[in-house]
Amino acid sequence: MKTYKSLYLMVLTAATLGLTAIGCDSTGPAKAGQTAGQTTPVSTGGTVVFRESDEGYYGILTDKGGQYEPINLDPKFRTDGLRISLTGQLDTTRLGEHHWGNPIELANVIAAK
Repeated sequence: MKTYKSLYLMVLTAATLGLTAIGCDSTGPAKAGQTAGQTTPVSTGGTVVFRESDEGYYGILTDKGGQYEPINLDPKFRTDGLRISLTGQLDTTRLGEHHWGNPIELANVIAAK
């Protein structure tokens, strides 16, 4: 019986330490001169979509099925169903403000013909 109790305590201790280590990460608040997320350059085509939740916002549904939440979509491209080509920096580490897609800072947007 004493062996099982010791084994139980060792497993419990190891599990607690393991979960504690998993909960710790290095993401934390960004330090001066660092960006908060990791960005990836993208160049793709897609469709501007209007979502009615959260008082309404525009997103981009890419041709490959990606969902982007632009942080700087020019008002002239805010038309539901508009086909566009875009380049920008995609933050792949988090969801956007509306939790619909990854945030993207657009560098260039062209209305597709």
